[in-house]
Amino acid sequence: MRRILTCLAVLLGFAAAMWAQTPEEIIARMEKAIDPAETQGMSMVVDFKIPILGTSSSTVFMLGEMVKSETTILGHKLVTFSDGTTEWEYDSHSNELTIQSVKEKDEGSEAEMFNEIADGYDIKLKKQTADAWYLECRKSKANTDKDAPDKMELVVSRKTDLPISLTARMSGVKITLRDVVIGISPSLMHFNPADYPDAKVIDKR
Repeated sequence: MRRILTCLAVLLGFAAAMWAQTPEEIIARMEKAIDPAETQGMSMVVDFKIPILGTSSSTVFMLGEMVKSETTILGHKLVTFSDGTTEWEYDSHSNELTIQSVKEKDEGSEAEMFNEIADGYDIKLKKQTADAWYLECRKSKANTDKDAPDKMELVVSRKTDLPISLTARMSGVKITLRDVVIGISPSLMHFNPADYPDAKVIDKR
């Protein structure tokens, strides 16, 4: 009996160690899971909940300097694509296709919100389940980025270490990043003007 109890104690201790994770360890695991996106690309869905207008969703694809987004808002579709040099934008509301040179490199992206958590926020583990960790991230006093949200809610998968969702409020708009996928096909990263044959082309290059 003593041997059985000893084995049980060891197993319970091992299980407890596997279950327990500090917020810093969880964030580190998440960052490691996201790292391959730098070379393999990533995609995610971004929900915007805007007062009066309601919620709109945008699917964003990122691979290197290329960024593509497909947004539906109030029944209208907006498709943008940038290869880092040229930007194409189609607006179904005006039925216009605008082409212009990229004058300024985008200094940030939705994906960078995940990478800024460790250094710019005080993190608290609110709860954990068999499937996920739920963390509260509050802007630290050392964070001087005036555009950074004061508070974010982060849910991380225990199975993949990838973020399940990240929710924040910015300028009165509730933003949720979700459905993160690492690794996308380069074939997705293009914009074909022929898909919009009736659109009015506005070339600003």
